[in-house]
Amino acid sequence: MSRFRRAALGAGFGYSPGEQPADADGWLKLNTNESPLPPSTAVATAVAAAASGLARYPDPSAEPLRSALASHHGVTPNQVFVANGADQVLDCLYRAFASPGDTVVRTDPGYSLLPVLAALFSARDVALPVAPDGALPADFASHPGVLRVVVNPNSPTGHWIDPAELEARLDGAPGAVALDEAYCDFAPRSCVGLLDSHPNWLIVRTLSKSHALAGLRVGYALGNPDVIEDLMAVKDSYPVDRCAIAGAVAALADEQHHRRIVETVLHERSRLAAGLGDLGWDVPPSGANYVFALPPASTTAAEVAEKLRAERILVRHFDVPGLSDRLRISVGDAAAVDRVLAAIAGMAAES
Repeated sequence: MSRFRRAALGAGFGYSPGEQPADADGWLKLNTNESPLPPSTAVATAVAAAASGLARYPDPSAEPLRSALASHHGVTPNQVFVANGADQVLDCLYRAFASPGDTVVRTDPGYSLLPVLAALFSARDVALPVAPDGALPADFASHPGVLRVVVNPNSPTGHWIDPAELEARLDGAPGAVALDEAYCDFAPRSCVGLLDSHPNWLIVRTLSKSHALAGLRVGYALGNPDVIEDLMAVKDSYPVDRCAIAGAVAALADEQHHRRIVETVLHERSRLAAGLGDLGWDVPPSGANYVFALPPASTTAAEVAEKLRAERILVRHFDVPGLSDRLRISVGDAAAVDRVLAAIAGMAAES
């Protein structure tokens, strides 16, 4: 760390993403919630075609992707904001709504990028503990704040809250309300249908998970045109490149492949949860493409993670209070689920 870094940030500051080993090294990556299947074959063709235009800037509002997303969700283009991944959408929420010293309210547990963004923008980060059953804290809507963020399904627990319950819990919440639905395609329902009734709501989505475009970095927000205009005012000049726009449009058009990804995750999530349960793990219901599971008392989550790593299987262990006793395991394809279950069963047999 140099002497020029802002003192408020300190050493060790920053978001810690999941480990990313080299693609060709034989690792089974179940630590970053990527799609178990590759993207639609139409994506590569569209990206290659777009590459011929790389001498020119992309459209600053990400057209024609913006209009394609509007059509996909049954809204108008001026209700859509597109950015370089959902993380940049969240970044723009802080840019647009939180002045230095303002309070941003979120849940604990929740997405670990959010406190990093609060520090970057000198906002006051207030993390309210979720209820034991995963519900929003009772004072979540009433706690003062210019922005509040709900990740649904929750990251990292996978707990999903029904839109009707969310609407009731958020009734009367002041300021902007962001619902991060990065994993919502793997849950029963979305809150998109409630947007017309809540002009202060924004729904944050991504094409990384259920469209298998993590490598292209495409995220977006849906909301009232006025709050979308707020995000447009603070965005980067050209937040989404030509190849990402073209690939995303192609992925959206292939709804059959999208359904195949979702159905694969739902099927394999059920198998993974059942298999871990049979091995004595506690596996709460998940609405995401991962499970957040507690190993038997005979071992610890950290020990399991290290043993799996020795077998070139990566899972996510959060070494923080309240989360360190569990592992977040991404849902892979059938072969991946078989491999991780076999490895964990092997550990159990050795103990």
